[in-house]
Amino acid sequence: MNRLGFPLALLLSALLCVQSVGAAPPPGGPSVALLSKVILDVLRKEVGKDWEKAVRGQTLASGDMVRTGVAALAIIKFKDNSLVRLREKSELTVKGTQTGNSFSKSVEITTGVVGFNVQKQRAGEEFRFTSPTSVASIRGTAGRLNSTTGSDSLMVTEGTVVLTNRTSSRSVNVSAGYTGISNRDGTVQSRLSTPDEQRAALEALRDDLRKRLEIELRDPNGKTNRLKIDYNE
Repeated sequence: MNRLGFPLALLLSALLCVQSVGAAPPPGGPSVALLSKVILDVLRKEVGKDWEKAVRGQTLASGDMVRTGVAALAIIKFKDNSLVRLREKSELTVKGTQTGNSFSKSVEITTGVVGFNVQKQRAGEEFRFTSPTSVASIRGTAGRLNSTTGSDSLMVTEGTVVLTNRTSSRSVNVSAGYTGISNRDGTVQSRLSTPDEQRAALEALRDDLRKRLEIELRDPNGKTNRLKIDYNE
């Protein structure tokens, strides 16, 4: 007993409760992904903090953002080994929700281009890409998503993606070899990809900044040939 007549154990317990209520939660949350590759000008922003230079191996918590500059590349690896390649002049936010043993992931694209290889999702899990215009639900797919003001284009190289327009709530299935187009006016469609779109999708899935220069040559007989030269920036 102390002077006030309260048992010491009861007094200590009350103090601990006050400290627990007044303590601030730790900043950030559990990691959902990490930066497995960073090339040139890449920035990272933690929740509640300013933008800072990104470094390979840094973890990303739910709500963290990544931004790339001119000719830059960031590769984001999620806990299930799904890969998202953020191409130049692009910005996104990663999010993750754990429910029991199920882990659902989402990537919110502000603007730009991403190439993705998403692992097959387990029952109760999902992987989604969202933009101001669309939602792309993925369960084990590869492809490229380009989000610009008022329009999204989705090129699928493997698997099938459900592309939903956020204005009209209309959805289409976009399978391998097809391109989905979702517009701010609510229209959404799926059509066969053009050769240029197929090349762009494969380019977005590269792990480097290699570019291709194509030169058209004409021989003395008037026959034309196209010379293709790959190079790294």
